[in-house]
Amino acid sequence: MTSIEQVATLATFGSVWAVLAVGHNLADDVFGQSDHQAVSKGAPSAAEVADGASPRRDWGACLGRVAQYHLVMAVMLGLAWAVLPIQMSWAGLEAGLIVW
Repeated sequence: MTSIEQVATLATFGSVWAVLAVGHNLADDVFGQSDHQAVSKGAPSAAEVADGASPRRDWGACLGRVAQYHLVMAVMLGLAWAVLPIQMSWAGLEAGLIVW
């Protein structure tokens, strides 16, 4: 790898890191979880399950929150990919979303 390629790789990494950091703050603070998600995403206790509550109760709230968060992150990465002159692959985008 030449030094120019190394600089481009570092620039891509830095740009994507900055976009993901902003996306994280937007997903958490601006487009954050709803009140319903916040109060509903706890797992039932062992006593509640013993009393007949589903062990999967409120998974919908958790999954909704995760989907909402990753949608904001994906939109931010997509905008960066469209606007900034950086080289990214689909696999790289997916890896960034999974790791972040």
